[in-house]
Amino acid sequence: MRIRRSGLATGVLLAVFYLTLLPFVAHGVGMIGEGLWQGAARRSYLFADGENVGNAAMLVHILAGTFLVVLVPLQLLKGLRLKYNRFHRMMGACLVVLALITGLAGMSYISLRGTIGGPLMSAAFFLYGLCLFTAALMVARSAMEGDRAGHWAWGLRLFWLALGSWLYRVHYTLWYLLTGGLGSEPDFSGPFDLAQNFAFFLPYLLAVQVWIARNRSAHQNALITGS
Repeated sequence: MRIRRSGLATGVLLAVFYLTLLPFVAHGVGMIGEGLWQGAARRSYLFADGENVGNAAMLVHILAGTFLVVLVPLQLLKGLRLKYNRFHRMMGACLVVLALITGLAGMSYISLRGTIGGPLMSAAFFLYGLCLFTAALMVARSAMEGDRAGHWAWGLRLFWLALGSWLYRVHYTLWYLLTGGLGSEPDFSGPFDLAQNFAFFLPYLLAVQVWIARNRSAHQNALITGS
């Protein structure tokens, strides 16, 4: 009975998550469409005339990041890991590649163009990309080395980092609904904007680290890649 309830709760949470994800996916698809049009710079501040490398980096970042957010929740489904371990490994490899591409493309864009919010936003977003890139590498490394506890811990870190772009938009949506956008400016210079530069990933990483420290011993035999 407990297992059925747990499975039902997981299913409900996934359904709610994917419903909230629809606007995020639509936004990503829309931005890719805008980036592929001539005159993309007039449609979005993310693109610039004559900056083909930077524009391409942003398009790759958005495309890989969108797929990453859509697919990563499936990797934590316990039933899927236990019954379809080969699929779990294949999905894990796919997510690692997507995370590496997302992080590298984002960091490349920032190095070439910076961000609309200036040096602080650029530094924060570059740090986020570096964290995402590093977590993906460590997930792959721990899996290949058979380090089950390490794979479990880095998998949790990667999970929350992979959701970063979605969480960033969720934070803004909730804030605007509650306050009407208090402390937020179009150039991302408001107090809320400045806090958001780090709030969409660092607090989650801290919370995950606390969770890992408290539960590591119970997950020494966590299921990862099998022989």
